[in-house]
Order: sequence, then C-alpha cells, then structure tokens
Amino acid sequence: MSNPVPLKSIGWGFGVCNMHCKHCYGASSSRAEEHTFTELAAIADKICPTITDINYGTGEFIFNPNAVELARYIARNYPNVKQAVTTNGATAIMMDPAEVKRIFHDIDISIDFPDPERHNDFRQHPRAWDWVERSLKICKELGIEASIVTCVTSQTSDDDIKEFLELADKHQASWRTNWFRKTGRGKSKLQLTPYRFWQIIKLLAEQGITFESISDPLIANILGNAEKNPVAGCSCGRLSCRIQTDLSVTPCVYLKGEKWAAGSIAEKTLDEIYTSVLFSQIRDRYPDLCKDCRFGEQCRGGCASRAFLHLGDLRQPDDYCPYAASDIAVMDLVHQILDIQLKVTPGTDKVHDGYLCTMIVKP
Repeated sequence: MSNPVPLKSIGWGFGVCNMHCKHCYGASSSRAEEHTFTELAAIADKICPTITDINYGTGEFIFNPNAVELARYIARNYPNVKQAVTTNGATAIMMDPAEVKRIFHDIDISIDFPDPERHNDFRQHPRAWDWVERSLKICKELGIEASIVTCVTSQTSDDDIKEFLELADKHQASWRTNWFRKTGRGKSKLQLTPYRFWQIIKLLAEQGITFESISDPLIANILGNAEKNPVAGCSCGRLSCRIQTDLSVTPCVYLKGEKWAAGSIAEKTLDEIYTSVLFSQIRDRYPDLCKDCRFGEQCRGGCASRAFLHLGDLRQPDDYCPYAASDIAVMDLVHQILDIQLKVTPGTDKVHDGYLCTMIVKP
C-alpha cells in the first residue's frame, strides 16, 4: 500500500424509512437496528477526532431512534465535523428550523422524477413531492446549501434531466447524479449503457452547467480534470467509508453485506478497519487492462462498485470506461464532449465532494 490516505468522510446509515422506493439501493439491508444513544455517542467519540465530515443516509434520518440526538451531540462536541443528511424531505420539515440550521452543513434531497405524479408513485407515498418542495424552500430560507440528488437510471430521459436542472435553478440548489448500480431492489434493466452514461454527460455540458464536484475517477480523468477527484482511483476505502445500519463498516455504500464488512465500528478502530485486507483490496485495485492507459495511474480502473456490481469482478475496469468498452460510438461521443468548453469550479465544500463516485453540477 502506497501513500495511504486516512479515512475522513463517513457515511452513516440508519435503516428506518417512511417510504418504499421501487429500487431502493439499501433495501437488502435496511432492517432497523436500534442502538442506544450511549452506544452511538461512543462511536462518535471514536471517529470524530480524526474525520472531517459525516453524511447520514439509508433510511429517513428523523424517524430513527437516537439519530437526531446523535447529531446534536456531534455538533456540540465536535463542531469541526461537517454534518449533512440525505433526505426525502421529511427530516428538514419535521426538525426545528433553528436546529436544522445549527446541525447541517448541507442537505441532499432525493428526487427520482421531476414531476409529482411519477415521483409519488416511485416513492409509494402520496406526499413525497410536497415534502420535496417544502424542504427545498426551507433550505433556501435558512441559507443552507442544498442539492437535489437523483438515482439516474435507464428510465431517466433527457427531458427529465432538463427539468431537474430547472428545479435546482428555481431553488438555488445543485443537482447530484447518483448513477444507478444493481443492488438492493434495483433490476438490471435500470442500468445505464456506457453510451447513455456519456450521452448524459454531453447533455449536461451542452446545457452550460458548471461542474462543482467530479469525485469520480473515470469522469474526472477523461474530462481532463483529474484534480477534481481527491485521490487516485476510488475514494471508497481510501478517503471514505460507510457505517451500515448494523454498525458494520464497508468501503462503499453500495458494497454491503458480510462479504464487504471489515468489522463493527463498535468493536474496531478506524485504523483497524482502514488497514483491513478488505479495504486494502479496494485501495490496491488496478486492473491489468488499465496499466497501458494514459489515465491508468490516476483513474485506477474507475469506480470499484460499478466494476463489481455490473461485471462481478474488481479486476475488471469500470464498465463505463470508453476505452475498456472498445465501442467506436462511445469514443466518438466522448470526443464530442471534449470539444465542448466545460465550466468547472475549483472546488466545493459540500460533504459529498470526495465521498462516493458521484458528480454535482450547478445550473
């Protein structure tokens, strides 16, 4: 292992949710694990002295026992740790506005379709869209940085994307793309093809958006902005990790279950988890096919979770890589994108920048 990077960004999952999304990524491991506040505070005392930020997700934060009290505890005792939450809107609405402002550095609001009927149907909740609009309004009024986050699938159309950007612009928010991976309740038919993946990147570039965060090794390197990805290769297992609902720690939110658990954070230290064989396996990943590529040393095969969940093997490169795909149509599309003058910010301090292989854009 060379130049190890200490774990700084933690995703912390709480499983209880008030909705039943049709392809929830956390559905296969979303049973409610109730831990006492004392247990959770002890974990906070273990991790917060060395980390920089936490994002709460998997389930709806407000409905989980002791979760809000934990966030209060961290805000009070570790004010230098930025806290964020990914929510369906309920958390921002149901918490006291002053407390929302005091605790959260930024807020991700999940929207699957840019219109009420389809969003409510997907979430299987009649008030899902109402909560989206109310929570975006709250963030705007409180001056909290907000992002609309969408699980982009094969069902996400160009018109949908344009409407997401319009909605984000209306609420002075960003739009974060959470590329679909086949996990949880997700089906293979929802997976994007490499061509569609790059088609969406081209559409965004043509819309004149600003790339705020490109913490995705594949996109950052191919678009000529390697510096936008915080480390060489995936940040998962290197810069960030995930505390799952049962307190097991995995290198990535999408790589979960016993196969990917490096132990319980209640029983092990972050150093022990970081130096585990499993985390080292993710960090040391460098597919043979990538070693002759000019982006190889920085990209390191792209997103590890896409390689494993789409192709079944960490030794394979990210299946969205245009070079690995050896598809002339995909390569032509990438060249068209490179002909567009991209708008890229020097950086953003949103918690998801550098946590997960993701992308955040600003209309």
